[in-house]
Amino acid sequence: MFAKRRAAGALALFLVGCGPITPPPITAPRYASAEEVELNFRGHSFVLGNNNVVALVRTPGSPDNEYLRLPFWFGVNILVPGVLAPKEGDYYVISEASLEKPLAAPGEWMIEAGSSLVKQETVFVTTRTHYDSTGKILPTIVQYMGKREFTTADGSKVEIPVLREVSLPMKWTLGGGVPASYARFRIA
Repeated sequence: MFAKRRAAGALALFLVGCGPITPPPITAPRYASAEEVELNFRGHSFVLGNNNVVALVRTPGSPDNEYLRLPFWFGVNILVPGVLAPKEGDYYVISEASLEKPLAAPGEWMIEAGSSLVKQETVFVTTRTHYDSTGKILPTIVQYMGKREFTTADGSKVEIPVLREVSLPMKWTLGGGVPASYARFRIA
């Protein structure tokens, strides 16, 4: 048995040594840098591509094939295989999120955000967008700012992620205008 393993190992080393060395395939997409996001989208609207794995974002009016990649926000307790936990300062696109209620500070909302299967409470801090009603949020580029502690009704403490608005809401590109189920907003 030992001799068979040694022979198999020697054969594997021989075959590896004879073939060309090829780098392993790159499986993770390259996401846009902080500089690219800030230069292209800070305080501006964007167009979201048709990909449900990675957010393809581009400026309105740019060609369809000129986009940057950003991860979607799935929350901090991620149940999606292959998705990395969020890091403070990184940029994400929130999609399929909804405004639940305004918080005490101006421009702060409690939202339900995450994957289409699991939504979790998240603080959403707006900078230029002023929401006038609750409802779904048009996709928005955000920056993960860490967690904030809240006290629940029973007195226990919970840590809730905080996302800060970077872009304006996505430009609606489908006909007929933004549906009534989306929160109404104005830009300041």
